[in-house]
Amino acid sequence: MGTPCDRWLDSAVPYHLLFPLFSSFVFVFGMLFAKQAISRGASPWTSTFLANLWLALSWSLVAIWNGEFLPVSGWWQAALVGLSFVMGQLFTYLAFQHGDVSVATPVFGVKVIIVAVILAVLTHEQIAARVWLGAVLATAGVGFIQAGAGSNRPGGMTAGKALLTIVLALLAAVSLSLFDAGLQTWGKAWGARQFLPAMFIATGILSCALLPVIDSPRKLRTLGVLRPMLIGTTLMAIQAMSMSYSLSRYGDATRINIVYALRGLWAVVIAWLFARFFGGAEAKYSPAVMLLRLTGAILLTASVVVALL
Repeated sequence: MGTPCDRWLDSAVPYHLLFPLFSSFVFVFGMLFAKQAISRGASPWTSTFLANLWLALSWSLVAIWNGEFLPVSGWWQAALVGLSFVMGQLFTYLAFQHGDVSVATPVFGVKVIIVAVILAVLTHEQIAARVWLGAVLATAGVGFIQAGAGSNRPGGMTAGKALLTIVLALLAAVSLSLFDAGLQTWGKAWGARQFLPAMFIATGILSCALLPVIDSPRKLRTLGVLRPMLIGTTLMAIQAMSMSYSLSRYGDATRINIVYALRGLWAVVIAWLFARFFGGAEAKYSPAVMLLRLTGAILLTASVVVALL
């Protein structure tokens, strides 16, 4: 049980929030490596397949280690949730194919608001005022990011590409919102130890449909992107496992999602600081453009906090 002091420290210092904080940083670096590979000619289909393959293999080992497997009657639910995850991953990588990491990543934060709306519709409950306020802040944040998307410098994003990036990021957020809603509904019913491995194994199986269109290892080596592709997709799998573990082990979805939403802020700051190393377009933008993006990211992060609190 521990001493009263130990119990107070456990409640006062939520160490489990280190998992989403870790994931928020790893997500950005994973996407910077993946973006580097994609910008040199690698296909986003390849990124989707590899990231989901690592997840499927990892969770297969977890299932074998635990010795617990989802009953056959629950696999169709795991497959549907897995399909939502695959679509979310695909739209994510497509967003990074067409736009900057500092534009797409903050937009993913609206996922929390979309989940709240979906669950309210499914349970026939009224949408809370805080969710509407969060939606207003999110809309304003997207507006700032759109305003700070363009650049007159060579290699910068055009307004059209910025809009396409935001639309793809929103589609990713909707798909991953359906994933979250399904996970909260069926994952809770079956239990995380059984449902999570089955769901991620299903994502690996479903991702095999991309095999005809993914890049071969030889092509990745020819393009000189094999290393950043492997690093990027591995980091994406690691951050997803960290988030899945924290949610299934500790619950506390509200604070975990708030901390995870900080990736929108890290994306702007880290992408700007490391643009020259990763070859990102952020190095071509003026401080005014990046400050507009940072303002949008702050508003989107605030929208998550408001909607969840």
